Amino acid sequence: MSEQAIHAGLVLQRDPIVIQQSKGFEELSDKYFEWLDYMTAERFPRDFFFKKGSTAETKWMELEDQRSDEWFFDPKTKPEFKSVKREVIVDELSGKQPDDKGPVINTVQVHPRETKADAAGDLRSLERKLDRTLYLLVKDSKKEGQWVFPQGAVEAEEALHQAARRSLRSACGGNMDVWTVGCGPVGHHEAGDRTTTFFIKGHILRGQAKPDSTLASDFKWATREEIESAVSPEYWRSVKDMLSSI
Repeated sequence: MSEQAIHAGLVLQRDPIVIQQSKGFEELSDKYFEWLDYMTAERFPRDFFFKKGSTAETKWMELEDQRSDEWFFDPKTKPEFKSVKREVIVDELSGKQPDDKGPVINTVQVHPRETKADAAGDLRSLERKLDRTLYLLVKDSKKEGQWVFPQGAVEAEEALHQAARRSLRSACGGNMDVWTVGCGPVGHHEAGDRTTTFFIKGHILRGQAKPDSTLASDFKWATREEIESAVSPEYWRSVKDMLSSI
């Protein structure tokens, strides 16, 4: 009977970059509490910050009216809307409106949550699925092209976390800065060829994978759902509890 082979793998993840958008009841709850905070907040002293009749004051009043008039619930319960706008100020001496245009207001440019990588379906990019946790999967050249986490055999006198990091460098190159969470495994998988793989959790800090074709023919950064559809059922049962649902 052959001896049991011990391997070490690295569950390397890219954490979410943006907060997930709330949906359903959670979205309504967030909006309601935002509205409560706004309605109970101390009034903004605009006379201190804006010159009366200036363009800056006018723009602020327009934005304030938009916020005050928002209501995401039953229209019958909407409170009475009171505009913050006031009459146009006229210079008492000249009888004309002031021509002060006020300071230039730089608006914040909001970028879409869907990136170019999302639109192109680029599974190798780290710039996709910004609100999800992504995990590095490689297509093992030695196991009939199976998708697995980067892994390799543990050498003599080598700790699991050391073997996991070495296997990652061998399969995916040394162009990534990686932080491993502790030295102990977070799970394991027993394969049919009497190989047991212990997994170490890690985070990518910078860089990108550049696989060695002799060890990994391809790679991708996948979500939990994408991993389930890519790996074998046996492998999924072993690793699913190590993966985040976010």
